[in-house]
Amino acid sequence: MGPQERKIFITFAYVIVFVAVVISYFLIYTFFQQRKYLKLEKEKLNAEINASEQERNLIATELHNDIGPLLASLKMRLDLIETTNAADIESCKDALDKCVGQIRGMAKTLAPLSIFEIPFQEALVQYIAEINANQALNIQFTELIRVSVTSEQNNQVYRILQEIILNTIKHANASLLLIEIAQEENNLLVRSSDNGIGYVMSEIRAKNKLGLGLRAIHSRIDYLNGTLSMSDDINKGTRYVIRIPLTTSPNA
Repeated sequence: MGPQERKIFITFAYVIVFVAVVISYFLIYTFFQQRKYLKLEKEKLNAEINASEQERNLIATELHNDIGPLLASLKMRLDLIETTNAADIESCKDALDKCVGQIRGMAKTLAPLSIFEIPFQEALVQYIAEINANQALNIQFTELIRVSVTSEQNNQVYRILQEIILNTIKHANASLLLIEIAQEENNLLVRSSDNGIGYVMSEIRAKNKLGLGLRAIHSRIDYLNGTLSMSDDINKGTRYVIRIPLTTSPNA
């Protein structure tokens, strides 16, 4: 190799190294920018979930501490009214009893499970019993094993299952919903399936028709660092498979 060829070779090598450095810098920069973006998105999601729970707790507290006692006091005052038409008074008292019962139910539904210190499995059984009693939907719940979760996971998993049940009632046109809780290695495993009208998530996203219920399900699963998979066979209804890591905190 002559001096001229050697000079060309060295120049070419420098150019290759320079291009490689630029590309490497660009890839590293893109990688860290992506991590920064994901971190910001995670922080935003966490803030939204926490704000939502605080708002729920505030509403539940106001319903329980303010409106509930007010209606109860109205009922007591009705007892003191003297009238020849006792049936009207009884009718008003019955209506107030229903209002008080509904408000207590709303407060219990909205409040975090940590207030009542009960596992989400037990809260879910109570919630399903109310749905089945109203004959809005036949829900069958199976708990293969009692899985211990953190207080935050306990509350969020319950909210996820609430949303699945409500979405099924509102949109699936289903008569039966099956829910199963189990443990798969270090994950809480949640399976649900209904016999209603299914949907394809990619089509929902493409049409920008992702409703609040579905958004809440996805947001809470992301908040818990979990995963969601579902069947695209709409002829078999809607099927969810949710995995929540038991060893990772929601904010990790």
